[in-house]
Amino acid sequence: MDFFTIMIILITLVVFVFIVLISFVLKKSKDVKTQEFLEEELKKLRQDVLKKRKKLLAYKDELYLQITNAMTFERLADVRSIQTTGFLYNKHQKPIVAFERVERGMNTKGQLIAVTKKQEFVYEFLGSDITLFCDDTLLGSWDKSGILYDADKKQIGHAKRSVNEKNEYVLVINKRDVASIKTAPLYDTIENTSSVAHIFEELNFGTSLLALNDSPSLNEEKWLLPLLIFEMAFYGNTPVA
Repeated sequence: MDFFTIMIILITLVVFVFIVLISFVLKKSKDVKTQEFLEEELKKLRQDVLKKRKKLLAYKDELYLQITNAMTFERLADVRSIQTTGFLYNKHQKPIVAFERVERGMNTKGQLIAVTKKQEFVYEFLGSDITLFCDDTLLGSWDKSGILYDADKKQIGHAKRSVNEKNEYVLVINKRDVASIKTAPLYDTIENTSSVAHIFEELNFGTSLLALNDSPSLNEEKWLLPLLIFEMAFYGNTPVA
């Protein structure tokens, strides 16, 4: 067998292995996971994030006023999933929210769970449709147009993300301009995303994500913190599968 024939055989084998691998990845990315699978996955995410709760700063005042654009995170990716773990910080460089996030393909709901010292938020997302639970109770949802719905699927407002000169968008609930929310930095373009010192001292992050336009009602307040958490942990941290 001459050298040319051997090279043809080796190239054919490499191409074959590559095709098999790509087919496997595509199949896994299209798998639709059962509700039972998602519940087990959420259980594991909850166990992981609750271990981090002890590191969080206790608070008395409204936590939504303390959320900044500072975040640290680490990511683990394989052919089946992308999992991200991280913290959100106040302006004093103290962690106030811990989160865990996982995605498993285009046809499977992604899940994000975030905890503070007092509350737990669970987000399910598929495409641009997000469902939000607060302390195991359905709070509502929003869609790709930014339209907000309550637990009874009644439209209550909107929070349409847009890129503008101020890099912010308006949260409207019950026809009131409740607040302006700044868009999160694109952390996937940043190195040292696990270094608190780098995030604050080198990048000068740590500014408030929220500007209230009026005093929110109790029902409006329920949306502020989970929307800010999702802005950072999802939109500011969007891996390419």
